[in-house]
Amino acid sequence: MKNNKVFGVLLTEQAWNDLSEALAPYARDGLVGKYIYCQRVYPDGPYFVMVATSTNEDGSSFEAEISIPHRYVKLCVSASEKSQIGFVQE
Repeated sequence: MKNNKVFGVLLTEQAWNDLSEALAPYARDGLVGKYIYCQRVYPDGPYFVMVATSTNEDGSSFEAEISIPHRYVKLCVSASEKSQIGFVQE
């Protein structure tokens, strides 16, 4: 069965302090500050894994798997559509 959910992940202030340069290609600004919009997440392993899409300077896009320590995750919201995640902006 295909997973039709999308995810918005809010990270802690410490995460942005420690990882801001590494996460910059995936970060978006919203109503509550920076967040990461993801197509998939895998929270059950030793790391919180996010699969997000980013755009290269030439306009092409790529999908990346981002693994971070669980302590950096403040909130993860899933919904069936992007517009249903309260802090994600179109």
